[in-house]
Amino acid sequence: MFKKLLAMAFLVLGTTQVQAALQIEITGGINAGHRIAVAPFTQPAGLQTDVASIVAADLMRSGKFSPIASSAIPQGSVVNGQVNVDVAAITGAEIIIFGQVVPKGGKYDVEFQVVGLQGANKGKVLAHYNGLAPQSLMRQASHRISDRVYELYTGSKGAFRTRIAYIVYRHGQPYPYQLMTSDYDGFNETPILKSTQPIMTPSWSPDGTRLAYVSFEGRTPAIFVQNILSKKRTKLASYPGLNSSPAWSPDGSKIAMALSKDGQPDIYYYDLASAQLQRVTANAAIDTEPTWSSDSKSLFFTSERGGKAQIYKYDFGSHQTTRVTYQGARNLSARSIPGSNSLIVITQVNGYRVARVDADGSVYSLTTSSLDESPSVAPNGSMVIYSTVYHGRKGLAIVSADGRFKANLPSSSGEISSPAWGPLLEK
Repeated sequence: MFKKLLAMAFLVLGTTQVQAALQIEITGGINAGHRIAVAPFTQPAGLQTDVASIVAADLMRSGKFSPIASSAIPQGSVVNGQVNVDVAAITGAEIIIFGQVVPKGGKYDVEFQVVGLQGANKGKVLAHYNGLAPQSLMRQASHRISDRVYELYTGSKGAFRTRIAYIVYRHGQPYPYQLMTSDYDGFNETPILKSTQPIMTPSWSPDGTRLAYVSFEGRTPAIFVQNILSKKRTKLASYPGLNSSPAWSPDGSKIAMALSKDGQPDIYYYDLASAQLQRVTANAAIDTEPTWSSDSKSLFFTSERGGKAQIYKYDFGSHQTTRVTYQGARNLSARSIPGSNSLIVITQVNGYRVARVDADGSVYSLTTSSLDESPSVAPNGSMVIYSTVYHGRKGLAIVSADGRFKANLPSSSGEISSPAWGPLLEK
């Protein structure tokens, strides 16, 4: 395949934002999440952002909540900031979320409350927040509400204000391959790079300022690191043969990759402080798709050293390599789930599906599709975004890490692949 690749022309783009590049279509709901009510927010008629709808959608996608349809919440449930109706008796909800958006000094003051509806929490204000936001950041302000409610229930930070990176392919365009970023739900799409030749496997730096990726702009694939704001980029690896699968360590000190410069594909990492390349594996079989453990002390990778693709782990402390997966014909594309000892993988079961591998090696399919690939886990471990085929077109999909919630994110134009979930950022 590499011999057929031609040199390309590329263009680094500005940061013009486009709304709703991806549209979420729910394909699987939940029955066991926390039952909550999200009442319509009081807000100016001219404001296009429906805060309550965004909050309800965010919380449903996490798989932890089962929001009640707004039409089921009695009118007049909240009057002047007070819960006026026994919403729990009507809907069974544990809490109600409500608020208002008020113009203030050219911006909007966004205020919300979470009030308990049952037991010892009945009538108690469990969370309260207000802050200013311009109209252009109203979606982020809505996601912030979702983050706070998620943390209230789970003790973990929400990931609704994060961004994702992905590759868009539009056949027949002058630059058909484009590296994009957007909010996790597909809004505020921003082009980073577009090219006449393939771009693959983006990986975020832990501080969210840079992306590592593979570009085929020369006659061989090369790994680049690009600052998403300044657009400055550096070529990290362009050895003869394979240069693939860059993966940033969570501590930000290294970038793992698969290279075939010394023969068969093996795992290496580039130390950013010393600017030195270090070899990790040296095996006659194919080792590829490196990914870091959450503590940066180990590397998981896909290897055929056992005959078929399975997940292995290299420990930097013991310098030992152990096999992780045994269940299933093939397992590949491992990703660590933050805050746990589990992994997300692609497993071969009537095709290729997203699955969770728990500490005991058990493999649980999270999806029922057959052409899944390239999973990436939300930085709080709650959701997985991946590439799949939906209505005959490659696109993205989301599944909660417990499999309760599923949704597709089809693109309005082009095919989308190689999603990468960005880090949690304090803003």
